[in-house]
Amino acid sequence: MIMKIGIVTDAHYCDLELLGGDRKPRYAFSAVKAAFEEFKKQGVQVVASLGDMAHYNDGKDESLKHLKEISEMMNSYGIPIYHCMGNHDSEIVSGKGYAEISGFNVAPAVFEDDEVRLIFVDASYWPNGKPYEAPNVDWTQSLVPEHELDWLKKQLDTEKRTVVFTHQNIDTNINEDHIISNADEINGILADYGVSHVFQGHYHYGAENIINGIPYTTLRAMCLDDSENYLIAEV
Repeated sequence: MIMKIGIVTDAHYCDLELLGGDRKPRYAFSAVKAAFEEFKKQGVQVVASLGDMAHYNDGKDESLKHLKEISEMMNSYGIPIYHCMGNHDSEIVSGKGYAEISGFNVAPAVFEDDEVRLIFVDASYWPNGKPYEAPNVDWTQSLVPEHELDWLKKQLDTEKRTVVFTHQNIDTNINEDHIISNADEINGILADYGVSHVFQGHYHYGAENIINGIPYTTLRAMCLDDSENYLIAEV
């Protein structure tokens, strides 16, 4: 049986027309809405939200307002949503707080059926193993801590096809600033367990690479002024 997954990332939604030269946060809201319209039309079973759906801007209260607006719109389509915390999400609120506000299932988390297991990984930690604490975050610094690697191995120990999702990048072929500090260790684990595919966000311009025979897809950011930066994956 094939599972159909809708994937979105990096909307950076806030009340700005332009951010950082090429990000269009207001536009991103309509782009995400268009993606969900297509997800509903195509019968997507679950949505993977790979982080930074709202952008920290004009303080915490304003940022929380934007998070509520975009998450309410996404939830209105009635499709289960699983979310990997992005660095900008972590500037606003903790993972627990994000789950309470958005209603999303926040990583570390698993969605599965009889044949496929989707594993959502949280790399919202400093390289010394301490978790991010809002608003103190550095987009170039991330880690999957030891206790979560143990959890990941347990989730990968299955006869089901496995697919892994992160915000920050495990793909070591892209810009170094975006890569999780223990990516090599993680890639070794994924290879040992024969993961089917890895999907990531964070690096806005997207990438496709193969590591240890596993395809790694980094999606383009929804805040870029392109027509369809979402993905419907069949696994």
